[in-house]
Amino acid sequence: MITDSTGMKQIEAASGLSVSELMERAGFLVAEALKELVTPGSRILFLAGKGNNGGDAFVAARLLKQEYTCRVIAVSGKPSTEAAAENRAKLSRRTFAPLKNFDQELAASDAVVDAVFGFGFHGALPANLKALFEKVNRSSKPVYSIDINSGAECDTDSFDKDAIRSDVTFALDCLKPFHMLRKEHHLFRSVKLLSMDLPHTMPSKIHEMNEEIFFQNFPKKEESAYKGSHGKILLASGGKGMAGAACLNILGASAMGAGYIECALPEEIYAIPASRFITTVYHPFNDYNWKDVILPLVTGASAIGMGSGAVRMPHKQDVMDLILQNSKAPVILDAEALRMLVHNTYLLRFVKAPVIITPHIGEFAALINKPVHYVMDNKVRLAAEFADMYGVIVVLKGANTIVASPSGEYYFNQSGNPALAQAGSGDILTGIMTAMLSFTVDIFKGVCMAVWIHGYLADIGLSSHSMQAFPFECYPQLMDQLFRKHGY
Repeated sequence: MITDSTGMKQIEAASGLSVSELMERAGFLVAEALKELVTPGSRILFLAGKGNNGGDAFVAARLLKQEYTCRVIAVSGKPSTEAAAENRAKLSRRTFAPLKNFDQELAASDAVVDAVFGFGFHGALPANLKALFEKVNRSSKPVYSIDINSGAECDTDSFDKDAIRSDVTFALDCLKPFHMLRKEHHLFRSVKLLSMDLPHTMPSKIHEMNEEIFFQNFPKKEESAYKGSHGKILLASGGKGMAGAACLNILGASAMGAGYIECALPEEIYAIPASRFITTVYHPFNDYNWKDVILPLVTGASAIGMGSGAVRMPHKQDVMDLILQNSKAPVILDAEALRMLVHNTYLLRFVKAPVIITPHIGEFAALINKPVHYVMDNKVRLAAEFADMYGVIVVLKGANTIVASPSGEYYFNQSGNPALAQAGSGDILTGIMTAMLSFTVDIFKGVCMAVWIHGYLADIGLSSHSMQAFPFECYPQLMDQLFRKHGY
């Protein structure tokens, strides 16, 4: 299960266990995990904070003292919680080292356990801790963090530049957003989930996705299916010099098995995709007939993707407005459609259809009129705020793509690799997502499925292609292999 700090507090409260009992259980699990990773007889330095995270360290140090030389430095002073104070009192005074001896203790240690902050940290580290953490990070000692690396926020990808960097982070009972955003912060090499066997009775607002979940939710064609019953989609994309974007839209949609693909595109590029994708129905338009061509398509589609490669599309703003004003089906806005929304985001408030925007960091920064570095430091919060403010689903693309819904649901994508860092990656995602939303009932889940499969196909594709020169043309074949594997 994945949950945020609020959800974790609710789980702990519903468990019926006292704070002391929870601390004992967490400390025991940390001690057992350390036994698997640290050679017996080694010297372990525990850096304990004044909260319950420090209390977990006190418990672990007590349980390990027979097999290891355990040293504890209370870097933030005396415990601030009763349970932590009780467990500190159970340790011999000789276990503790004064803060002034930090350098000597660090040099003498074989491993370091970070238990300074739990999931309550926000903002910047105090100057004294920044100096200590910098020394830990520059040492060659293996480092193990309890639950959340100190200096990082639990619910976002925000962190202080001097946050503790660990070899392994022990996630207590549930994975948190911090653990799911490793590619964004790189603060740990691996995460180890330590189950505390607490009952998870409440559903989490953070969605999970893997191959099993994907195919549990991907509908199979019924025996009575016909071409329009399994996804009738409209792709409005392309323009002079960017016919490839329309091609990639179609490629992604066809890889998902969309039953009926219609493509509205400028007539000057019509021949390029038409000569390659022969089952797609094309609707070329120009400066004069664009409305007559596109309006009937909008009202008949079960999902619409708009904007890929549309820089030189005739009447592109009018085309987008027409779609947003008349569609009752989900609308995915990508690339040029997002650039047209800059200074016009108010339009989203008047759209009756579900809208999904798929910006990368630069596009999103332009949408909210903030510097790129500010967006980079606040991705989760900003995506959630935009989704709530405008009632749209935000797909903020990146190493760990973040999906946020107006209802407060999240998804932190784990699939994908640098093979996707090339032109056209977003275009094929738009095609995949448009197809997915044409035959899935739950729109948010369909978006998450599209984001996940887009990355997963790149992952399994590395078995036969290089990361450096990865071809998107392999997507239909890779998806077909998965369909056959799961009986589709």
